[in-house]
Formats: sequence, C-alpha cells, structure tokens
Amino acid sequence: MSLMLRRRDRLLVRIARWIGGIALILVGLVLSVPGIPGPGFLLVIFGIFVLMPESRWLQKKFVSLRRRYPRAFAKVERWLPKRMRRRTERDSDSAQRRAA
Repeated sequence: MSLMLRRRDRLLVRIARWIGGIALILVGLVLSVPGIPGPGFLLVIFGIFVLMPESRWLQKKFVSLRRRYPRAFAKVERWLPKRMRRRTERDSDSAQRRAA
C-alpha cells in the first residue's frame, strides 16, 4: 500500500512541477511583450529550471549550453541542487563518449 502512495505522490509532484513550470513560462512570455512591465525573461528562465528535472530534452540542452559557455554556467550551477548537478555531469560525460 505504501508503494502505491509513493508512486501517486511522485506522480502528483511531477504533475505539479509541469503545471508550475509551464505557467511560469507562459506568464513570462506575456510579461516580455513590449509595453507590459515585469520581469518576463527571468520568469521564463525560472520556469525552464523548474521543468529541467522532468525533461530529458531540457537537460541535454543545458549540458550543450554549459559546454559552450562554461563561465556563464558556473554561476548557474551553484543554484542547482546537488542531484541535478550530478545528472548533468553524467549526461555530459556520456555525450562526450558518444562523440569520440
């Protein structure tokens, strides 16, 4: 029974993360329209970071951008949780092995 509850809780967390991330991206896009004041671009970036643990595509894009702009992403990585840092490092290592 507890296994079912944990699965359901994980599913609810994933659904909440997707809803929250997409909502942040949409609000950010609306606020980035000229003439509407607000931190639109920052909300879009924050929404992307909320969705990153759930999306392999976003993780791959983050790894490729991190390789391309290492100085800029050194500051970003300090804000990531430890498990996310390890995951992106593992993805970049496997991508380098495939490229070789």
